[in-house]
Amino acid sequence: MITFLVIVFKHKRNTYQKILLLVYVLTLTYYSALVYFVKSGLIINYPHLRGTGPPINFLHLVTFMLFVRSTVKNLKAPKRLDLILLCLPILIFIGVAPFFFENVEYKIDHIQFILNNEDSIFYTTVGFIPAYWNFLMQLMVGMLFSSIAIYMLVKKIKDKKHSKSEFIWLICVSSLMFLGNFIGMISLLFDSSSFDTHTLGSYLFALYIIIIFLYPFFEPRILYGALIDVKKKISGTQYSDIEFTSRDFIRYREQIEGFFSSEISYLKPDFRQDDLAKFLSIPKKELSQITTQLYQRNFSQLINEKRIDVVLKKFRNLDWLNYSLEGVALEVGFKSRTTFIKAFKEKTGSTPSEYKKTIS
Repeated sequence: MITFLVIVFKHKRNTYQKILLLVYVLTLTYYSALVYFVKSGLIINYPHLRGTGPPINFLHLVTFMLFVRSTVKNLKAPKRLDLILLCLPILIFIGVAPFFFENVEYKIDHIQFILNNEDSIFYTTVGFIPAYWNFLMQLMVGMLFSSIAIYMLVKKIKDKKHSKSEFIWLICVSSLMFLGNFIGMISLLFDSSSFDTHTLGSYLFALYIIIIFLYPFFEPRILYGALIDVKKKISGTQYSDIEFTSRDFIRYREQIEGFFSSEISYLKPDFRQDDLAKFLSIPKKELSQITTQLYQRNFSQLINEKRIDVVLKKFRNLDWLNYSLEGVALEVGFKSRTTFIKAFKEKTGSTPSEYKKTIS
């Protein structure tokens, strides 16, 4: 768990997501330890922990739901709905609070009764809420939250037209959460003496923990917090799309616009994407994605547009209006008259000849 948290926190996530992930992992770890204490009988040595299970499990479910929501919607702070959901574990804590004010003898007798018959844990009363209804609520909320999480994640993948490793991981976790809660609820509603409900629930919970902590180590991109898409080229090789933050885009835009305002090398016909990448000290693959996302244009379209901007400024000089189209095209780096006219029309809506008539 510590290794998992260190790696995740070291890499890209906003503070809100990190806090949710921390709370989720800690509550999950605590609840796992509590299940172990009950199964091993060690809970008798820590009777005060008995009443902490329900609020901690509700907090685990809520933080998972909020983490999925913040990941899908890229939230950087809690919204009103998030705060409302966080009230749920608080209400559950209030519901079991009377148990904490009972004396130690009562708590030990209560726990000893549970240890003698593990399934009786579902039929005792802790605080104001009968344990049966408490467990039933936990299972129903778990099914509801996991269903909503799966819907949000699948919808996000469909909207993006491609799958993302982190989303797939969260879908796996959500699916297992739903399955575990569903089986738990069925076994609780149709109680049978033919199997140990508590033991079954413990095994399902253990499997749930294993999936959560093991799967990311087989898919390192999850641990590094970057939502990386894996796309196949026609050749069969692969490349990655990197999701940049808004701060990254602001910095890259300043660098790119600074280049076009201070340099003229892009007005040469042999100017290539490699040249711009070297000047900006940005990998060519990243630069291609940056220009696409910042300007909604590929490199060639962007360069042509910037060259046309130069032409429009030059046309303010009457001498330039007397240049032939071939001459203007060569001056700003176009290799052909046709490409120049096409780029000019895309930028201004008219051909160079038509444009010159409007300003002459």
